[in-house]
Amino acid sequence: MKILIVGATGQLGFTICQKLSRSGTGHSVFATVRENSDTSALMKVSGIQTRLLDLTNPDTFKPALKDIDVVITSANTATPRLKTDSFKRVDEEGTMALINAAKAERVKHFIYVSAYPFPNGDETIPLSQSKRAVEKHLKFSGLTYTIIQPTAFMEVYFPFFGSTVPLRGAEVNTVERPFKFSNDFFAGIKNDIEKKGVFNIIGKGNRKNAFVSIDNVADFCISTLDNPKAKNQIIPVGGPEGLTPLEVKSIFESLYDKPLKVKSTPPFVIKLMSKILPLFNPAAGNIMALNYAVANNDCVLPNIEKTAKEYGVQLIHPKEFLHKKFEIKS
Repeated sequence: MKILIVGATGQLGFTICQKLSRSGTGHSVFATVRENSDTSALMKVSGIQTRLLDLTNPDTFKPALKDIDVVITSANTATPRLKTDSFKRVDEEGTMALINAAKAERVKHFIYVSAYPFPNGDETIPLSQSKRAVEKHLKFSGLTYTIIQPTAFMEVYFPFFGSTVPLRGAEVNTVERPFKFSNDFFAGIKNDIEKKGVFNIIGKGNRKNAFVSIDNVADFCISTLDNPKAKNQIIPVGGPEGLTPLEVKSIFESLYDKPLKVKSTPPFVIKLMSKILPLFNPAAGNIMALNYAVANNDCVLPNIEKTAKEYGVQLIHPKEFLHKKFEIKS
């Protein structure tokens, strides 16, 4: 089976490549890169071949899709690398055009990593709007599809509580990417837990979220390759337990063996920023909209243990995730 991984320079795409390389299944794995992409991590993965594919350039689609059986795409512009990247141009129009090209090239299976919809306010988030549009396009494309809908990633969300611990051991950056807004904000709070004893939250920190590890999202993507149950299905993916930020705080307190003070940003401030920032920085506005949604929604998946068993995935609990990261020397 020939598998094309779109978005392979991001941590999820890279992790999928890495796991497929180590699986010993004999699949041929092709990782897509854009011009001037940082491929240093990919070059260390055994047996991976690269192909040029840029979602803003349809001329790159046909060569990249040549003889491909399965496409797995996790590409997105939540933290854009180029100023010209946008949700409309890349996440929506680019991915839809790739779906059309995949159909023309007779790709057998298209696996799309979307996002779990927020019960309230999903339509106010630019990234979510693009995800829903692509999901609809894929479902009516005529391709055999699988749509993966993960909840918030531990590797992305947990650092903003004020710690670099969740980033330890990562070979590809999830937070400190070429996006100045996010980098500057994280630089100001990344040592709050360790050095100041401060845990950052939005609002009361009482909404439960089934935070998921990128490792597990990669596991689900790979497990759908040969599982007939995954064909033409939407699969919500999350961690084994819904936890509030305050419950995550307790895990950090056990790691450092000290109490942490809560520093709360009022939700209305985040909401206001989500309205103002898009005027000059749409990606930053999207991040604020996502943060507001996480702080105001419960995203818990009651049947996730059953789903994980069906797909042979061993779910990683936030406590296990953080304890393992904490043991890695910074």
